[in-house]
Amino acid sequence: MARLTYSEEPRDIWVVAETKGGALTPLTKELVYGARTTADMMGFYVKVALLGSGVADLASELYPVGADRAIVAEDDRLAEFSVELWLKVLSDLFVAQPPEFVLFGATPIGNALAPRLAQRFGAGFIGNCVMLKVDDFDRCFIGRRAAFGGEYFDVMTTVGSKSHFATALPDTFGEPYPDASRYGEVETAEVNLDGVEAKVETLGPVDYTLPKPKLKYAKRIVSVGRQVGDASCAELLAQTIGAQLAGVREAIDEGYITEDQVVGITGERVRPELYIALGIRGDTMHTWGMKDARYVVAVHPDADAPILKQADAAIVGDPAKWAGELAKLLE
Repeated sequence: MARLTYSEEPRDIWVVAETKGGALTPLTKELVYGARTTADMMGFYVKVALLGSGVADLASELYPVGADRAIVAEDDRLAEFSVELWLKVLSDLFVAQPPEFVLFGATPIGNALAPRLAQRFGAGFIGNCVMLKVDDFDRCFIGRRAAFGGEYFDVMTTVGSKSHFATALPDTFGEPYPDASRYGEVETAEVNLDGVEAKVETLGPVDYTLPKPKLKYAKRIVSVGRQVGDASCAELLAQTIGAQLAGVREAIDEGYITEDQVVGITGERVRPELYIALGIRGDTMHTWGMKDARYVVAVHPDADAPILKQADAAIVGDPAKWAGELAKLLE
């Protein structure tokens, strides 16, 4: 496709909103809040592109978190996301009202739209940012993106272009603080989809369970031993905090885990950010496999259990009861 040109000099910061189940996504509100901070520094307006069908009433939720204007593009054909249709509507909007900065969520929708729009307008683009800010001197995005599973960060910039596009992950800007006294404007955009057809048809949701990552790459692990008592509490805790279940070799005999979940010399060597050991005594065969964990919480009924001396947080008590109560609190 030929490169598009703006009708005037780019200005202001835009956010492309997303909805789910008829409501704005939390990430959309976070991006608007982050855009507000930049707008106050640069003297911009915050504009939000709201595409869909029956979404006009959602505009009022954007003002308290920082929007100055909501540009609503409604059409029944926009009810379900389609790359071709959404690209056409956003391209028309940006030709008419050129943005200097555009924020998308780092979601399947944002990651499909942002680089394509940046290419169409010859703009700078950085994606999947965990930190993002606007440099007021060079007037560009500067962002960080996780690399090598979060062990390192790439620092990127969009300097050298007239406009700048970026996608950001949740928690990049933090939870918004709504201001109920704020108000804004609603602008209805004309939607022209003549000659544009969706190349992908949405048939509906599909039940699919993602495969578990290998234990050695897990960021959080709840590990059980013979003295855990009730492994179902450990499983509940693991589900609550998004951890993988593991254990010592004796836990296989109890039916708590399987062979591929063993941590130790005869199993996997792990390096999680959080390792919770429940009812594990802590012999050298096991501790060799988890010694590189960043933070270790150990719960054991025996105060003389060796693992309690190696843990960052040591708790003497019933592992199953502790795990069950913690899971309920976290829920």
